[in-house]
Amino acid sequence: MSKTDCAANIFASASLHLDVIDEFIAITQSKLNGATSDFSRDSLTDLLAGLTEQRETYRAVLAAVPTVNALAA
Repeated sequence: MSKTDCAANIFASASLHLDVIDEFIAITQSKLNGATSDFSRDSLTDLLAGLTEQRETYRAVLAAVPTVNALAA
């Protein structure tokens, strides 16, 4: 597999994962908005923090892929 193919696969996979995480963040935020107990709010807030961190990681991967493509050319 060439570097370009590998970069394209990484980009496609990271894009898909980012879409799923964004959807999960939206669901989690919605549930957090409707949570009535402190425990549920704390738990969902922790989950949201982890998901947000993952989202930033995937965004960093996506930002780096054009650099990989340029190096492969």
